[in-house]
Amino acid sequence: MAKLWTLRYVQELAGTFLLPLVIILLCLPLRDWISPTDVAMLQLLWVAWQAQQYGWRWASLTTLVSVLVLNWCFVPPYYTFDVHDASFLISFVVMVLLGLLISLLSDRSKQQVKRLRYAMSQTRGMFMLAKGLGQRQDWQKQCAYTAKLLSRRLGASVQLVAGPQPQVTTEQALLAVGSPAVAWIVVPECFLSSHPTLLHTAQSLLAQSYARLELSEKAQQDRVKAQLEQQKAMLLRSLSHDLRTPLATIMGASSMLADPQLQLSTEQRQQQAQNIYQQSQILNQHFEKVLELSKAQLSTHRIQHCDFSSDDLVAGALARRGDQAAELSTYLMCNAATPLKGDLELLEIALANMLENALRYGAAPFELTIGQTASHCFVRLSNGLKSVAPAARDKGHGLGLNICQAVAALHQGKFELHTDSTSEKVTAVLEWPLC
Repeated sequence: MAKLWTLRYVQELAGTFLLPLVIILLCLPLRDWISPTDVAMLQLLWVAWQAQQYGWRWASLTTLVSVLVLNWCFVPPYYTFDVHDASFLISFVVMVLLGLLISLLSDRSKQQVKRLRYAMSQTRGMFMLAKGLGQRQDWQKQCAYTAKLLSRRLGASVQLVAGPQPQVTTEQALLAVGSPAVAWIVVPECFLSSHPTLLHTAQSLLAQSYARLELSEKAQQDRVKAQLEQQKAMLLRSLSHDLRTPLATIMGASSMLADPQLQLSTEQRQQQAQNIYQQSQILNQHFEKVLELSKAQLSTHRIQHCDFSSDDLVAGALARRGDQAAELSTYLMCNAATPLKGDLELLEIALANMLENALRYGAAPFELTIGQTASHCFVRLSNGLKSVAPAARDKGHGLGLNICQAVAALHQGKFELHTDSTSEKVTAVLEWPLC
């Protein structure tokens, strides 16, 4: 044990006992030309260096050794510890006190520098953690970044486990993130005392970040819910307008057929029956659109994102308008197939209504452009304007627009309809961000 202790402190021992003797031996040939005070100044320089490197304890011992070898070699009578001149005693006392003072001040300065470096390191780690969490909007990515940063700053393996409390060994400690805990920081026990500020700051920042993400998600859900409520109100207004014409026609034709005082010919009866049938079909189309809109407006509906081709989207939309698919295919001009991502079923519903409105209220040709940019996907449909609208046409395009707006809202995107009177074109654009 003594041998190991000696090997461990060989540099300190050499600086304490050997170097003061070396200084004296180097100055010994000049003993007749320099005073003991000059040698004492040189030794105090070495004491200051010793204090800076190894602390005040070794420096204090170096001071005592320096005084003894100075008295032995430079104070008459030489090579004894006797002091015949009292002035040398005062010099020795002052030298010891100065050596001790230098040792204490140097050690204090060293400790302050050490604490300052530690504080700067902790502050830098906390700044990097706060900055990194702010740049990441996904909880899993935030947990991975925090674990990686803490492992690098502490020089040890740090894990961040989401979910229930994990099982740890006696050498590991757990820090709960949030209340109730949503994640756990698993860190070696020794670092709780050496780096408490950084670890507790990471614990607090993660809890705040999780709460912020929850609030952001809730705010987004509230915005979508408010938009859906607004669209439901628009739906009621649209239904009151869209159902008025077919219902009035059905009621008028039915009353004529049911009135016994009216003498109608067979042709007139067939005509009224045909009117009732046609208006019933229009009502059926309205109810189908209402069902589509209800599906799109379900507040509990979760977007089922998947990868698909624009050709799949167009084929699905045409299939939903089977009776009009042949006519649409004749005048529809599409671009080349493009990969997309989103809820295919909802997007088929939106595109089907866009195509139906273009066919019913627009003029051919129908230019369909589907694509993807670095930030979003889009569906753009352009068609000409009809010069004269049929008097008996259905005014139900409002339902189709509401459906497209609802699908866009669920995808956190937007739907816009532009009319250019100069070029006599109508352009409908559905955009949604890449997830």
